[in-house]
Amino acid sequence: MKKMIAATMAAAMIAVSLVGCGTSGSSTQATKEAGDTQTASNEAASKESVASSDYPAGPVTIVIPYSPGGGSDILTRKIMDYIELPNNAKLVPVNVDGASGYIGCMQTYNSKNDGYTIMAHNPMDVISYTLSGSTDIPLWDKLTNICGIADDFNIFVTNPKTGWKTVEDAVAYINAHPGEVKVGNTGSNNSNMADCLRVLDALKIRDKVTVVPYDGGAENKTALMGNHIQLSVNTCVDIQSAIHSGDHIALMTIGDRRAKALPDVPCTKELGYNIVTTKPRGWYGPAGMDAGQVKVLQEACKKVCDNEQFQKEILELGLEINYVDGTEFHDKTGEWYAQMKPYFEEMQKDAATK
Repeated sequence: MKKMIAATMAAAMIAVSLVGCGTSGSSTQATKEAGDTQTASNEAASKESVASSDYPAGPVTIVIPYSPGGGSDILTRKIMDYIELPNNAKLVPVNVDGASGYIGCMQTYNSKNDGYTIMAHNPMDVISYTLSGSTDIPLWDKLTNICGIADDFNIFVTNPKTGWKTVEDAVAYINAHPGEVKVGNTGSNNSNMADCLRVLDALKIRDKVTVVPYDGGAENKTALMGNHIQLSVNTCVDIQSAIHSGDHIALMTIGDRRAKALPDVPCTKELGYNIVTTKPRGWYGPAGMDAGQVKVLQEACKKVCDNEQFQKEILELGLEINYVDGTEFHDKTGEWYAQMKPYFEEMQKDAATK
């Protein structure tokens, strides 16, 4: 009974404190602070009521915002083979396909923040929903960033018919034959296109090639194999097998380091190009998730990521483990958001003139 009275008084004090904050400053600032204080209130009120030992008390739904068989889906189901949640709770995968992951992302955003709905997604797509105008909500910032799990990479590739072995070979040919080469890309108004344009700008060949967008990585890969395009930007997960079979020739990894799955392929950073975006995969939750619940999920996921057998299996898929906590995951995404913004603004202008 004493505990209940104490909890009630604490809640009342929090409420009074929030009212005081909400009435200070301009109305615009008050509106902004309302969301922040509500999040703080949710966390404060729930920390006492949701002890780590009590969560999760049942299955946790993990939304996969793509169809089965994609990188996010495969990674999630592989994690499920290893993860151990308290109270023998299970992850329950639910594929919510549509609009390049946007539908599943919004479903998660609008879910209750009770810890029983989370999402497996990649931040590059999450930021693209805002930058492309699909929503005015900065989802990458508003969602609870639980953790980053693994990295994929965009790879700049050609096919054997071109005879190019290095980026320099491709650039030399393009400069000598402007307008002849076509460059494939997965999507037209997304982070992949932004990466593609940034690479072409860095190589100073953007005005000498034709960029051809495809609906998915598989179509992009097939077009390159058939020489309908001579260069392509595609993810390691989608084309690793084609590279190993010799159907694709990897010229450059887009990132701050070489991909472990392709250790002989140089990266943009070492070649002197300041394009270091990777293709991470991570976990998100609705805004304002309880900090104690987030910690439980982080610890369980990190334990999986530290497992050497799991790391080996993930590497075979073309991914590499790169676990980071939610704060680092969020801050890195913010940097990418700023880097990508000018390119999305340009793509929006181009689309408006067509």
